[in-house]
Amino acid sequence: MVCRWVLFFWCIGVCVAPLRAAGASEGKDVRDVLVLNSYSPGYVWSDWKTKGIRKVLDAEGSSVRLSFEYMDTKRYKPSEIFDTLKEVYRLKYASVSFDVIIASDNNALDFLLLYRAALFPGVPVVFCGVNDFSRAMLKGQTGYTGIAEDYDLKGTLDLALSIHPETTHVAYISGGGTSSHIIRDQFESLIPGYASRVDFIRLSMMSPDDLKKALADLPEHTVILYLSYYVTPDGTRFTVAEGLSLIFEAARKPIYGIWDYTLGNGALGGPMLRVQEQASEAARMALKVLDGTPVDDLPVMRESFLDPIFDYTMLDYFDISMGRLPKGSVVINEPVTVYYRYKYVIWATVLFLIYQSVTIVVLMRIIARRKRAEEREKALEAQLRQAHKMEAMGTFAGGIAHDFNNILGGIATCTELAADEVEGESPVQEDLAQVLKAVNRGKSLVRQILTFSQNKDREMQPVQMRLILMECTQLLKSSIPSTIDVRLNVQAEAGFVLADPTQIHQVIMNLCTNARHAVANQKGCIEISLDAVELDRKASLRHPDLHKGRYSRLTVRDNGKGIAPENMERIFDPFFSTRKENGGTGLGLSMSHGIIKNHGGAITVASHPGRGTIFSVFIPCAHGVAAVPGEAAAAPNIHTQGTVMLVDDDEQMLYGTEKLLTRMGYEVAAFSGSLEALKAFRTDPMRYDLIFTDHMMPFLNGMELAAELLALRSDIPVVLCTGYQDELQALTPEVLDQNGISEVISKPFKRQELETILPGLCKANACNSSVASGGSLFEKSSAKTFR
Repeated sequence: MVCRWVLFFWCIGVCVAPLRAAGASEGKDVRDVLVLNSYSPGYVWSDWKTKGIRKVLDAEGSSVRLSFEYMDTKRYKPSEIFDTLKEVYRLKYASVSFDVIIASDNNALDFLLLYRAALFPGVPVVFCGVNDFSRAMLKGQTGYTGIAEDYDLKGTLDLALSIHPETTHVAYISGGGTSSHIIRDQFESLIPGYASRVDFIRLSMMSPDDLKKALADLPEHTVILYLSYYVTPDGTRFTVAEGLSLIFEAARKPIYGIWDYTLGNGALGGPMLRVQEQASEAARMALKVLDGTPVDDLPVMRESFLDPIFDYTMLDYFDISMGRLPKGSVVINEPVTVYYRYKYVIWATVLFLIYQSVTIVVLMRIIARRKRAEEREKALEAQLRQAHKMEAMGTFAGGIAHDFNNILGGIATCTELAADEVEGESPVQEDLAQVLKAVNRGKSLVRQILTFSQNKDREMQPVQMRLILMECTQLLKSSIPSTIDVRLNVQAEAGFVLADPTQIHQVIMNLCTNARHAVANQKGCIEISLDAVELDRKASLRHPDLHKGRYSRLTVRDNGKGIAPENMERIFDPFFSTRKENGGTGLGLSMSHGIIKNHGGAITVASHPGRGTIFSVFIPCAHGVAAVPGEAAAAPNIHTQGTVMLVDDDEQMLYGTEKLLTRMGYEVAAFSGSLEALKAFRTDPMRYDLIFTDHMMPFLNGMELAAELLALRSDIPVVLCTGYQDELQALTPEVLDQNGISEVISKPFKRQELETILPGLCKANACNSSVASGGSLFEKSSAKTFR
């Protein structure tokens, strides 16, 4: 009791006079803030709270004047000191009007709830560090707001058990004091939920000696939960560092806490309450009140400012790896590495090296481009020289072609006349045959020179794209592996275009060759389509070379490896090729692009790596062009040898064979397509006495055509003709018999072969009878001969 009155009069004597002067000082714009702390200066909790408040309010400068009061309720119980403090504050602040009060912890809030009306009437209060807060605490009160301090005791326990799954016991330590009792009661309410998993050891309100002994006797797999240990039953007081050091030295077990200021003093970590951040947030709420926000408009915050924080020293001591910590954990006291000490210097060096590397790479690319440009210039010069050479050769060839062909024609005619005069068994016949071969080679050579050496614009003419496409497809099928499937899809309304057929042929073969290389060494597919499309004005937005109108569209699609994105913008550049090691020149697509552009069209491309490529060629359709008749007119059936249906998609072969069969005495109905032949046969199946068909043709090949014809008329003999030697091995007698094929002839064939085979299938008297009776008297030969 004596101590209380001594303290009372000492406070009056020391503090009243200065504060009266302060209260009388000028400064209408200065706002006064009282910070009422439950504990004493030097106590870690109080000091950290003070730092957090000052961090915010000191930034306001002289516009905020702070006053601090420490109630020292760790040393004195609230029931012992509250009345004395009330008298001290009444005398001390009788002439001071505060604008807001910040109350730290439960005891300060309890004091203001009891005495604010008498000491600081109407002054708004912002509290922080209040444990076990409930709305009932403010019942009947106004002008209070703040931050409720909610510890995550369950999260701390769960975290400790997850990092130490082998744990069998949890020891929790608690001392005296209001907050200590509240926290201990909260934790003990959680124990029943963990009773089946671990055993709990209560170390509460124990003397230092008893606590040391209990800690030394803890079981091996035990973790410690530090709730508080500031005041012992005999009145001994410990700082945070002293209490934690005592616990760690005695136990040497992992210690988990709930305040961040316990780290560095023996605590390992946990979901730590950031004391300074909580105090800073309370100061920010106080500033809002000072700026005019009604305190009752600011709700009480339940934000706990919790983060998983750990002490690297303790992690290293207990050999706990960083990977066992929860995601987003903060680790303090980690040794400063060279990187952290010199990271600005390191980053500056790295950036300088990157800059130097980029500069070197750019210079190297410039040099490489210059070299490529020089090489390209040399290549263009060589190409120009070659073009001049070819132009000169073309001029020369064009000048002598007429006379040279006349010379060859004379040689050929005389040779054939001589061959007719010479007996068949004479050795001279073979020599004359060689002369005719040489004549044909000379004629072919002149034609090739004229074709490949002249570089002049050809006259545009109506071209049926379908016919060129079929020819190209036939050539493509003959030159690619059998593992690649070539599919042709031609729409009937594709129509005509004004074009140079040779150049269009070149474009189609370039695109198909590229597709072949794209699907090389795998089971691939090349799909070639032809149709007509109507483009609107929006087409020019997608491609400047396309305008409104009707176009014939050629599409070449493959399922190969596709085009790399970085190469898409360069594929039409001259000399750009991804197959230079395999002989690619880089001119195919460039030339194709130029040809189509000169025809008033465009080439587009779409590609996905690993999924294939689609090239689309658009050529304007020609208007007012009449279709060419697709079928030759049939001559009257007046010959005695019979009527032969001749089917071959090669025009030269069709012409020569038709003329040869006519000279042999047969009536010939020639067709350049299998579908046209099938249509004609369906119209009048009894007209024909023999089918002479090529094997490799678009739409229906020879075998498929024979099957269709034999389904209409089973007695018609069929002669199959092929230029592929490999197919002869597959066409065994059994296969031919199953498909109704009478004979197979290999190209090129001679007249003698036809004279040997055809009369046996088509007898003169049978043909004459067929004409008279309207039926066929052919006898289907069962013998299969390969020639």
